[in-house]
Order: sequence, then C-alpha cells, then structure tokens
Amino acid sequence: MGFFSVFNFIVKDLTAQILLFSFILMIPLELYLAVRFKVPAVKFFFISLVSLYFSYLFARIFHAFFDATNLYGDLLAHARFKHILRYFFYPYAGGIMFYGSMTGCLLGISLIYPLLRKDKAAYLRCFDITIICFAFTAMFSRLADFASGDSYGFPFDSAFSLVYSSGSSAARQLAQRGLLEAGMPTPPLFPTQPIMVAAKIIIFFILLLKSFKDKKKVPLSYVALYFSIYCPYRFCIDFLRYDRAAYFLGLTTSQWLSIIFAGWAVYYYKVLYPRFKVKYCK
Repeated sequence: MGFFSVFNFIVKDLTAQILLFSFILMIPLELYLAVRFKVPAVKFFFISLVSLYFSYLFARIFHAFFDATNLYGDLLAHARFKHILRYFFYPYAGGIMFYGSMTGCLLGISLIYPLLRKDKAAYLRCFDITIICFAFTAMFSRLADFASGDSYGFPFDSAFSLVYSSGSSAARQLAQRGLLEAGMPTPPLFPTQPIMVAAKIIIFFILLLKSFKDKKKVPLSYVALYFSIYCPYRFCIDFLRYDRAAYFLGLTTSQWLSIIFAGWAVYYYKVLYPRFKVKYCK
C-alpha cells in the first residue's frame, strides 16, 4: 500500500487531508521565517505544534458556540459524551470557524512565554511568524472549502456562478434548510469561494514580501497588517455568503469579530507601534 493510500485510509476527510498537507508544506517556511525574525528555529517549530493544535481546536469551539445555528444544542441533545469530546478534541474533521482558528493559533503562542521570557522581542515576533504561517495554511483551508462546496454564495445567475452537485456540502445544507429538494444540485450561486481563495493568496504574499523587505521587524506589525487587510475584506464578503451562520443585530459573528480585530489594529498603529519601534528596533 502506497503512502497516499495509507494517508487516505488514516485521514479520510478531504478537508483534513488538505489541512495536514498544508502543515507539512509550512514547516520549511516557518523555519526560514524563524531565522529571518531572529527566533530560535528548532524551538519555534515545537512551539508551532502547540499553536497548530490550538488553531484547529478553537476553530471547532467557535464554530459550535458562535457560528453554527443550533449546533451546540444538537450536540448536547443527540450526541453521547464521548462523541462530544471527539468533536472538540479531534478537530480535523470539518466544521471550523476561521476567526476561531486564528484566535487559537495566537493563543497557543501566548502560552509559551516561559520559554522565551528572557527575550521578549523574540517572543513577540513569534506572533508575527505565526500569522504569516497561518495565512499560508488559510489558503489551503479555503481551497478545502471550495472543494467541498462550503462557504457558498447566494443564488446568482451569471456566467461566473457556481453549481454544486447533490452530494456537495452546499446542496446538503440548502436541503436541510428547506431551500432545495434533497438529491438535487444547487442553483447557480455567487462565486464566493474563488474570491476567498484569491484573497487569502494575496494576503499571504503581502505578508511574505513585507518580511523580505523589512530589515528591522517591529514586533506584532505583521499581525496588525494581517488584521488591517483581512477584517475589512471579511466584513464585506460575509454579505455575499449564503451558508448558515449565526447573526446578531444583523451581522454575522465573523463580522462582529472583524470589527473587534480591526479596532485592535488601529490601537496598535496609534499606540503600540511607535513604542515597539523605539524599544525593539534601535
């Protein structure tokens, strides 16, 4: 049995396969960035393992509690305790929320402060490396959404629209919501997935090119730049999506989180950036 056969047997879910392959491809990138950001490369690699798991764990937690209508109630009502534990602690099986993934990723890094407490600049730059690597894996995450038919747009009949088969995630979700007859393909839908994939690719290369250009890297400036680009884009693209999501006061959970993280980016540039530039980039 070949490697890919074994891999497909162990990890049957397509989304999980794509995400795990993205992590494998990310390893040389993060080691290279660690050198450029003057962070111990080997130490950062093991730190990233914690960050990676927290990323997918919090993606599931946020999805269950904040972004999937009635999902948490369904888990409590129909799943056994061990199934609930498996849902949260084996998070590679789909059902993730992007902002939860990002929050978990950064939280995982925050827990390793004791390892780098003697070099606070290196510790803070771990967040910058992490956000670049996260942007890299996010490209593959959106490709997985595209492949499975998730994160689809509203009905929109044009030459650029997408039609998904009856077995796609989009068709199943629309059928569950009573908007489509079971076993039927979807109507033409707005192509949100290609837009989201393209946006993630652009964001990643902006961050990567900045890392090449900057000789003196101000801590957390890459995190702030990521929020400055991603938050406005995400706020807008959610108006074009038609997949199930939780709403509060007319906005999705992700749109509210976009406002919060964008606010942090403004605070960083106004308050923290001048201080960090003087303190860590003399």
